[in-house]
Amino acid sequence: MKKTLSLLLAAVMLLTLAMPAFAANTKTETLFEQISSKQEVAVTLQAGNGGTDSVYIKGNKFAYDYKLAFLTARIVLVDNTLYGYLPILPFFYVKIDNAGLANMDLWQLIKVATGITTAVLNHVKDETVTEDGVTYYVEEFNDRATVTSRFYYVGDTLKKLVVHDSSNGSTQVTNFESISLTVPDSVFAVPGGFDLSPFLAGLFTGGMSALLNA
Repeated sequence: MKKTLSLLLAAVMLLTLAMPAFAANTKTETLFEQISSKQEVAVTLQAGNGGTDSVYIKGNKFAYDYKLAFLTARIVLVDNTLYGYLPILPFFYVKIDNAGLANMDLWQLIKVATGITTAVLNHVKDETVTEDGVTYYVEEFNDRATVTSRFYYVGDTLKKLVVHDSSNGSTQVTNFESISLTVPDSVFAVPGGFDLSPFLAGLFTGGMSALLNA
């Protein structure tokens, strides 16, 4: 899976799948239970270039924002149509009709795309660590094989996830700017005004391709 899509799907997957076999009363268990019951979440991740990636899911609605400095670009999926626009200029937009995602079960798609089962994580231990002057409460889980996942909390807020695979020595660090269990419907609003698709559809399609292949 391509790097950018993998990062976003991994973040959403780790916050939305049905409950694994956690030990009772862990912070991670509580977070999973809340999101699983509501099927609503907004996750903002730190991007490497100083920007942020945000994923919004509410039921089967989906939106994605990329923000750099004062500029935000948004992609919204509504009724099998992808819309791309700038929230500060919602009167101009481009779209892709028949995006091939009709009747999509977004939550099932996340599970299939990541290949994760609901019983993948096994609670190992909890500890307190201090890094760069910040004290974290860390809950550690494994997959009963080669992958170790460490969830870093400040209070009850998940701030970082570190996933290490001993089979290949890889480590993936995801830093969370914010996690919200409430998503306003306005995030999924269809833009209105001037459809620039006849002029910019190629650019939009190319941008989507670059995003998924980055």
